[in-house]
Amino acid sequence: MKKNTQAKFKGGKEGYCNICGQYSQLTRDHIPPQGCVKPTSVELRTLTHYLSQLGEKPVNSQSGLNILSICGTCNNSLLGTEYDPELIAVTEQVARIVRVQKELGLSLPEKIDLIVKPQRLLRSVVGHILAGKLPIPGEPPMPAPFPDALRNYFLDQSSNISDRFEVYYWVYPSNKQIVINLLSIGSAMGEGSISSSCLLKFFPLAFWMVWDKPDSFSIDLTKISQDKFKGLDETCEIVLDLRNRPSFNYPEIPGEGRYIMCRNDSTFLVQPKKPKGFG
Repeated sequence: MKKNTQAKFKGGKEGYCNICGQYSQLTRDHIPPQGCVKPTSVELRTLTHYLSQLGEKPVNSQSGLNILSICGTCNNSLLGTEYDPELIAVTEQVARIVRVQKELGLSLPEKIDLIVKPQRLLRSVVGHILAGKLPIPGEPPMPAPFPDALRNYFLDQSSNISDRFEVYYWVYPSNKQIVINLLSIGSAMGEGSISSSCLLKFFPLAFWMVWDKPDSFSIDLTKISQDKFKGLDETCEIVLDLRNRPSFNYPEIPGEGRYIMCRNDSTFLVQPKKPKGFG
């Protein structure tokens, strides 16, 4: 019997919020927020569906990836009001730079400095990753150290990101969007494994949060160091490397000798039906 890898994007109008865990009316979260990417007609797949190339038809959406998964307070009062404006501002700045480089063929510096509010920026990323999974009907979010650390960080504005996380980011000049709620990566090369991580990729940036990374597991990407995370509105300077970036399919295709483990209902890949610009 052929295994069905098609995505399911429709959930109930009521349920347990993926972030705070309260039972309430659920609201649609646009992933990424509408200010970052204009909602348009897209094809939706799970990562398994995309990688397997089985030829199954994708699910169509006229307004990007939007999921009934979080309550109005988490969506509107926190994510949309408190945190998304920083992600949108950073995205707009980087998008202008990438477009100039790609479309006009101009030579730009190898690296540039960005001024960001890392606490607000990361909470926006975390919120949309947590929202990127359909709630299980009648069941609150399952408690576990990794998702609990994400939820607690998002909800408690006075908290700092756990030092068990490493936050990687890079330029992502692609019109494919990916959100992965939980991604594990194993290795056949004796370098250990990543038991838990989460990922958000959309033009022009990618963010990968890795939990308890072994020192032996090499990741050649820029990360936001722990000392950058201070007060909620404190700014810092981060370096954006315009040249050293991984393949478009990293880390969901992690490279030779490595393999991924993930739940099908925790991975969504979004691709425009009529691509324009970046591939």
